[in-house]
Amino acid sequence: MGRYNFDEIVSRENTNALKYERREAIFGKEDVFPMWVADMEFRTPSFCIDAIKERLEHPILGYFQFPDSFYDSIIWWMKRRHDWDIQKEWISFSPGVVPSISASILAFSNPGDKVIVQSPVYHPFFFSILHQDREVLNNPLKVVDGRYEMDFEDLENKLKTGAKLMLISNPHNPVARAWEPEVLERLGNLCIEYNCILVSDEIHSDLILPSYKHTPTAALSKEISMNTITMMAPSKTFNLAGLATAETIIENPKIKEKFDRVLADALHLNMGNVFGPIALEAAYSKEGEEWLEELMVYLDNNLKAMNDYLKKNHPRIRRYKHESTYLVWLDFSEYGLGHEALKNKLIFEAGLGFNDGNIFGDGGDNKMRVNIALAKSQLMDALKRFEVLERK
Repeated sequence: MGRYNFDEIVSRENTNALKYERREAIFGKEDVFPMWVADMEFRTPSFCIDAIKERLEHPILGYFQFPDSFYDSIIWWMKRRHDWDIQKEWISFSPGVVPSISASILAFSNPGDKVIVQSPVYHPFFFSILHQDREVLNNPLKVVDGRYEMDFEDLENKLKTGAKLMLISNPHNPVARAWEPEVLERLGNLCIEYNCILVSDEIHSDLILPSYKHTPTAALSKEISMNTITMMAPSKTFNLAGLATAETIIENPKIKEKFDRVLADALHLNMGNVFGPIALEAAYSKEGEEWLEELMVYLDNNLKAMNDYLKKNHPRIRRYKHESTYLVWLDFSEYGLGHEALKNKLIFEAGLGFNDGNIFGDGGDNKMRVNIALAKSQLMDALKRFEVLERK
């Protein structure tokens, strides 16, 4: 038994939690069990809460600057968890990964330019591109032996068209791949060859299952690092999303200067809030590392319990090789329902609220993204609702 109780059920009703308050709007039904938004049902670690409480002992919550300890914590965490040596001068504060993606698109492309994505992928990639009048150029992932792989032949053909940026998800959301170093190295070198800046969303980098490893894209070589914008945050790992605190890491000073000019000078998104850096420092610590190790054991056990249950009771639900994140990509194609019929059955008969696979782009039909970062008892109760799929 570990120090932390992930079996505890914590009510989030009446806390303005997006996952709960938006059920009617998203699903057309108030009483679905929400397993969609990518935050966890576990308590935010007490050491993060305590650090915020200590700051609240002072009665003024005015403007602040980021202390050296903020940067030191990020530097320590990257070296400790990912064996990646970074410097303070490479780090920019951001209120989130998505604002950093949007700022990158603004800084390094013009309306009409092409930006490559790899669907199915985190859906804000698409609107960050389209809402700024750029063109989405899709390099779809392909399924090989039960897991998703990059299609490099297609990627090179897309790069030849003159794309200005490529957005990747590393680890991948929603297909849960922890990309291998050789895959990322090939990708990074292709982007260099075709003069395409690589934007690497690594917000799930800490959520790696046992026997797998996260490789920061920019850590592979000096050349790749000088062409890469890396985006990370403690938000997914430590359930801190409401504090809007992230870090963008850029070694190339010219790229960083242009990025900062957009994010900080033009959009003024570099201020943050007084509590975010405090929680980040508490999270990126030895205590945070101990908490994370226990979390990953619990999530791995949840994943195994889900796989065992589905294999026994619903073998037609396809699972793909899962290496990272607490977001599971389930394929319901063998039921032959059609995507809309599947959605309606899951929502209105089973009372389950998942992320619709189609929001992740091509390859999402008849699939759902399922958040398993919750008490095992809740997970098993939710899985029992799949029995509606077996009814004639």
